[in-house]
Amino acid sequence: RIEQVEAVAVAQRFLHWELYFADVLLQRGGFDLILGNPPWLRIEWSEAGILGERNPVFAIRKISASNLAKLRTEAFEYFKGLQAEWIEELQEAEGTQNFLNAVQNYPLLQGMKANLYKCFMPLAWGLNNKQGVTGLLHPEGPFDDTKGAILRESVYARLRQHFQYTNVKSLFQEVMIWVRYSINIYASPKTNPSFDNIANLFVPATVDACYQHEGTGLLGGIKNDDGQWNTAGHRDRIVRVDEAVLTTFAQLYDEPGT
Repeated sequence: RIEQVEAVAVAQRFLHWELYFADVLLQRGGFDLILGNPPWLRIEWSEAGILGERNPVFAIRKISASNLAKLRTEAFEYFKGLQAEWIEELQEAEGTQNFLNAVQNYPLLQGMKANLYKCFMPLAWGLNNKQGVTGLLHPEGPFDDTKGAILRESVYARLRQHFQYTNVKSLFQEVMIWVRYSINIYASPKTNPSFDNIANLFVPATVDACYQHEGTGLLGGIKNDDGQWNTAGHRDRIVRVDEAVLTTFAQLYDEPGT
């Protein structure tokens, strides 16, 4: 069994953060600063994907479960080594899902569908020292997931700044233009949540422009007078969100008692 464990460890290249960065955690209590754009990736078993690498029909056609079982058996017989590759992929996907969905590993994600960027949130917080700051770029899922209340409670206790972007400027070429994501600055948890919020951002430079603005003139809309996306900064775009504002949000959008 030890040989099997060592073989898997060599193949998967696991990173044990607490062991790898033991000197930082012991001597400094953790990192002063962590920055990251964790992978926006949901771990799912895609049988059609692995079979489609040998026969594209599996990937481009919708095949019923009954037909898939028959075609899979035929593919195993026709393509040498395919069955071994299929089993290896299944093992990796199932094993990863079981680990990421285990409550003892990620208690804050209980009930949510595992996504790697969500896993990196509590991981980063745990690697910070008491004065440490984490800056993560990730989708908006933690703020609107109906099953994310436990995670959201920890998010709001740590959140200091939330800058929400829409990808209309294609800053991420592989992401659709209407996808929303945010830059989030986290620090040590505090009893009364409060953070700065700037929404409808399109380029990073707008954030600095908002904090440097004197507060004069009109705020402007999502688009400017020329019909272009508004990237101008204004101090009034910075909205301070505290517990009272979060309570209002809950009354507007959530079930009673949230």
